[in-house]
Amino acid sequence: MRRPERPTDNGAVAEGEERLAQNETLFREVNERVAEVATQFLEDESHGLPVEFTCECSGARCTEPIAITLAEYEAIRADPTRFAVIPGHERVQIESVVERHPTYLVVEKGGEEAEAVARETDPRT
Repeated sequence: MRRPERPTDNGAVAEGEERLAQNETLFREVNERVAEVATQFLEDESHGLPVEFTCECSGARCTEPIAITLAEYEAIRADPTRFAVIPGHERVQIESVVERHPTYLVVEKGGEEAEAVARETDPRT
């Protein structure tokens, strides 16, 4: 006897991806302000000195610091689907690691909904 097919709820998966991506974009917005302040106070020296940014992972309660130079931050920010996270904070369901550094990873959104949220909420566009 053939079992009836169960309907899949892709809407719930997409909704989850979107929620996780929104958490990340909140931390990206915080880091944008950090970069602005660092640029004003550090001026020409700023691109070589590490600045304390906040992990941009999807964890709603994560506030772990990441030491990144402004030049490294700008390189990440050049692509609105990329975020800096502490190693171990990456979410393979919605992102892939595209760069590994001693104190942080650069992840890129891969899920359709997560990528759309990242692009739509990019403070630089």
